[in-house]
Amino acid sequence: MHPVLLNLGPLEIRTYGVLVAIGFFTAIYFAAFLAEKQGIKKYIIYDLGFVIILSSIIGARLLYVVVWHKYYFKNFPEIFMIWKGGMVFYGGLLGALVGSILYVKIKKLSFLKLGDLCMPFVALAHSIGRLGCFYNGCCFGKVDEKCGIVFPVLEDGKPHLPTQIYESILNFINFVILIFLFRYFKKKQGFIFYLYFINYAIIRIIIEFFRGDEERGKILFLSTSTFISIVLLIAGITGMIYIFKKKNT
Repeated sequence: MHPVLLNLGPLEIRTYGVLVAIGFFTAIYFAAFLAEKQGIKKYIIYDLGFVIILSSIIGARLLYVVVWHKYYFKNFPEIFMIWKGGMVFYGGLLGALVGSILYVKIKKLSFLKLGDLCMPFVALAHSIGRLGCFYNGCCFGKVDEKCGIVFPVLEDGKPHLPTQIYESILNFINFVILIFLFRYFKKKQGFIFYLYFINYAIIRIIIEFFRGDEERGKILFLSTSTFISIVLLIAGITGMIYIFKKKNT
């Protein structure tokens, strides 16, 4: 693994950060390109992209701090040291949703219309970003002698399932499904938006069975991410039922 991509004197450029940034900007670029074809001004996607980047970073860090609140209560200054790691995707996703809702309300835009356009590219960005987790050596799977990979950063010498790669592949498949449906099938507004949550919730629940890291926290007897996945799955299904019962959408 290569957690550090490049050292420039005192400046350390980490592979994880670079791949997450590539994921963000790739998603924004292609979303803006597709938006223009749908009659939506590119600047709307660029502005929304900036809001999503900022709000997702805040959300991703906040959820991580909540999960590990006991540590950060004693080490408060480290809350702001995001370059040391400690980001949770679901926190980022929820943060991005809050930021997006505020943006579209201020601009008086259609949230579901933009959601249908953007969610395939959220899957794409996530697919690229998960590769950063692989190089960073985080979000690894359980020990498996047959299919595992040794992550040097763990310093345990044991082969762990590369769940980061599995999730990256599944997220890319999700992207392909969503963008194909968006481009070639007539659907009710909100269909792609809610389908993303259904698809990803299922992906994450499956992946959680194979995760081996302990940095996920627990809610009741479930990992934090499994619990959130179940909530999002229910929300996605509920949203689907709503849009199909609603007339003239």
